[in-house]
Amino acid sequence: MVIPWVSDASLSQLIDVTFPNLVENARNRDYVVNRALITPLNEYVEKLDDRVLSIFPGKEVIFYSFDYVDDDTHGLYKQEYLNNIAPGCLSSHILKLKIGAPIMLLPNVYAKNGLCNNDTRLIIKEFLQNCIDDVIISGNYMGTRVFIHRMPLEPSENLKLPYKFKRKQFPICLCFAFTVNKVQGRTIENTGIVFIEHVFSHG
Repeated sequence: MVIPWVSDASLSQLIDVTFPNLVENARNRDYVVNRALITPLNEYVEKLDDRVLSIFPGKEVIFYSFDYVDDDTHGLYKQEYLNNIAPGCLSSHILKLKIGAPIMLLPNVYAKNGLCNNDTRLIIKEFLQNCIDDVIISGNYMGTRVFIHRMPLEPSENLKLPYKFKRKQFPICLCFAFTVNKVQGRTIENTGIVFIEHVFSHG
């Protein structure tokens, strides 16, 4: 089914088709793990995640990162500037979450126990003082309960910054939506594909 872009309401229609009766099914693991939106760019992923999260039932909890530059003894780099650095490989400075929402790890945290980037999807069970209580809902470790802590994260070497930037944040992101690259190799039964702009695809 193709939904022509008429206005912002077209996006709401696609979300309703991909996540029908979201409020009633929010606690159903099979429902959550078998649905996703796919789009080419990270900036669209964040907007889609925020939009679906606003519909998802529950109280929104916000976590802010602590950003810093190694060896910046004179405080040359202000927090406001560092907070706005948003490489796709790092968690956002502002992380909005709800209990029951699906999340994905950004780095490989502990591959031995299934905590791998892109391969592991989790559902948030509870917010604790210094960590998030989660359950793995995909892969070989499905059903395993894990606790994720804040950790210092660094951008990939491809992002050439003139300083050594670090962000202390939970190493996760919401995963109602994925980029095309991250969804490769996955099987997701119900998908909505979002092309807000014209996209050239090879093959």
